[in-house]
Amino acid sequence: MNEEDLNEALHDVMVRSSPPPSMDPAHALEQGRRARRRRRVAWAGVAVVPLVVGVGAGPALVANYTGNRSAGQMVASGTSTSQPVSTPPPVSTVTPTTTPTTRKTNDPWPDGQVDRTATAGPRAARSVTLMNELSSSVPPGFSTPNLKYPDGRSMRWPQSQYASNAGEQDYWEYKASIPVQKDDRVGQLLVQSTTPDGKAAMDPCKLAQKFWGGTGPCTIVVVGGKKVGVLTTNGRGSYDQWAAYRHDDGTVVYLAQAKQSDDQRRSPLTQPVFTKNQLAELVTSAKFKIST
Repeated sequence: MNEEDLNEALHDVMVRSSPPPSMDPAHALEQGRRARRRRRVAWAGVAVVPLVVGVGAGPALVANYTGNRSAGQMVASGTSTSQPVSTPPPVSTVTPTTTPTTRKTNDPWPDGQVDRTATAGPRAARSVTLMNELSSSVPPGFSTPNLKYPDGRSMRWPQSQYASNAGEQDYWEYKASIPVQKDDRVGQLLVQSTTPDGKAAMDPCKLAQKFWGGTGPCTIVVVGGKKVGVLTTNGRGSYDQWAAYRHDDGTVVYLAQAKQSDDQRRSPLTQPVFTKNQLAELVTSAKFKIST
């Protein structure tokens, strides 16, 4: 069987799937005889064609009649004008990642801010949450009232600040300060959580010494296998003592306490709010960790 015979056999398939011919008996008889002879020739030839020819040449020949449709599509539709079925593009399964941005000189402040401080939106809300978490952490016997400075400002304040400078990876500092009262005496607590800034980790005491230019003896306290630097200023700074801890993802948390509040009219506490170990344990808490 040659290519012409196979083409004629396939064409006969098309003819049989087209609308019925005229009902003239003689013409119908002659068409039937011709179709039977072609089928015999086609099947006899197919029996001896090698498998590789049937696989490779068959689709190419069918394509000549169907416009790149399969024979099954052609017979089922009864027409050769259907459009080819398109295959949708593959869907990507790669999860997009956000890489830190490096600040350049004269870049605008983020999120439409007029300066470093976020006064509205999700970032501003994070420092408010931080302040509330700090208030709920004081031990029994202490309270965190909403005291006022002489000018009427609240002694409880949150702050969300874009902290990176030119050439540094974008990072943020979330901070909250509250007064702590016992009897008629008032002290102060402060917590600061800094998002990962791309800088290398350091010794816990060196980390503690970076906060507010702190000077004084520092000890490393181990809490649940975590190393915390606790620095004591002995009254040589705004805060008497603070703890510093760096989480594995680079988030840094400071927790500071002072027996004297920054409102000098008020009598100071007679004892710290937290012991050294309590301060170290609290600074590692997940509730003070803000990483974005």
